[in-house]
Amino acid sequence: MNLVWFRHDLRIHDHLPLKNALQSERETEAVYVLDSRNHESVSPGLRRMGAKRFDFLAESLRDLEQSLEKLAVPLAVLAGTVTAVLEDVIRENEVTNVYVHAHPGVEERKDLEELMQRFPEVRFHVSAGHTLLRPDQLPFDRSVFPMSFSRFRRELEKILPIPTKAAVFSPQEAALFQETVMPPAQGTHLNDNRSRIRPLTDGLAGYPNQKRFVEGGETAGIRQLKAFVHDPERLFAYKETRDGLLRFHDSSKLSFWLANGSLSPKRVYQDILQMEAEHGRNESSYWLFFELLWREYFQWLMWMTGSRLFQRRGFLPEDLPWHEDEHVFAKWAKGETGYPLVDAAMKELNATGYMSNRARQNAASFLTKNLGIDWRWGARYFEEQLLDYDPASNYGNWAYQAGVGTDMRELRAFHVIRQGERYDPGGDYAKYWLELPEHIPGKDVYDPDKLKLYTGVSEPIVNFADSLEKRKKELGYS
Repeated sequence: MNLVWFRHDLRIHDHLPLKNALQSERETEAVYVLDSRNHESVSPGLRRMGAKRFDFLAESLRDLEQSLEKLAVPLAVLAGTVTAVLEDVIRENEVTNVYVHAHPGVEERKDLEELMQRFPEVRFHVSAGHTLLRPDQLPFDRSVFPMSFSRFRRELEKILPIPTKAAVFSPQEAALFQETVMPPAQGTHLNDNRSRIRPLTDGLAGYPNQKRFVEGGETAGIRQLKAFVHDPERLFAYKETRDGLLRFHDSSKLSFWLANGSLSPKRVYQDILQMEAEHGRNESSYWLFFELLWREYFQWLMWMTGSRLFQRRGFLPEDLPWHEDEHVFAKWAKGETGYPLVDAAMKELNATGYMSNRARQNAASFLTKNLGIDWRWGARYFEEQLLDYDPASNYGNWAYQAGVGTDMRELRAFHVIRQGERYDPGGDYAKYWLELPEHIPGKDVYDPDKLKLYTGVSEPIVNFADSLEKRKKELGYS
């Protein structure tokens, strides 16, 4: 029997393992394992996957099940230790071929390696598909990986015809990252959808279907891709709107579906270039590709550096001093710091499982630079709460903000008062999430001293300037 092992690729478009399995003309089934590690407790008392993201995942799996039904491929969703579950499936069902996408994650790579070692008689067909680039397209090897994003981008531009800011669209760019085209179903050699493994409900029974502002699954992901990228008024204004804090379509929101692979990065890339071929490239359409390139960079950074990305010291030769004050951390997590931009961002995250990239940078900067809390606590909180959690992007960005990542300059902090005033001059974001009176002038919303003249807000947990000076001394910068 063929087994298609789904992991962070919950789609049927651009899925080479699925295509290859179907073309082999053998009985084919699919499996997804709900990883028991996601329920582990990590400091400070967090889980690796919260209820909102789990429910988004469940929706994605149900959508995948429906898509696979049309191909007569049953999907079994099982729960437990990944390698133990897959070992049982392979043995009990006499699996001869496993089809799977490679993934840069440390645990994902280890899982695959262990299974390949346990079953030398089983043929593992491992395909690239989580990233735009295949390993053979990288113009550098592990020993000389360009650790900064700027160097990564420049090295790619030297060798590959990737889009550049100053260049117009070219067919060579479109040909560079082609998605896998699925063949039509040939049901004569396939199953009748009755799984020999176990039914979907075994893994997902008992989990609530919470209502959110986004829906999980490939169908919803492609719908959002069409709504944003194929709308010229959104795509070609992206650079001007992307830092917006409140409106849904200020940014593409594609990260939800890219994170669990309901949407392929190659599909996003091709749709951007299709619009540029029709309408011409501008700075905004290029900038959305630029965001895809940032995602690409973090994936390969995790692939090349492995567990170093998750260590307290990051890429530094030794640890920085960090505080582990659970009371202060809880104030930050609940949105009770006294700084409206940070507090609104955290309340949005806790309510929806999302906050904008601009808000994430400010929240992370405040926790690490003003409060000096262990950066991994913040990264783990985002891991628990974010619907669009991706290990490479999340930990890569947190390490960067904490000063232990790939850009290790002296303490640079976001000024969370000025940032709010700049990116939300009307104060609408804070008014919405903090339930502030509408009559407060926007210029006064993000300054705690001015805001307390209008409403009974609590005192900030630290003085902004004093806390930065204290942190500089702790780090030996002053």
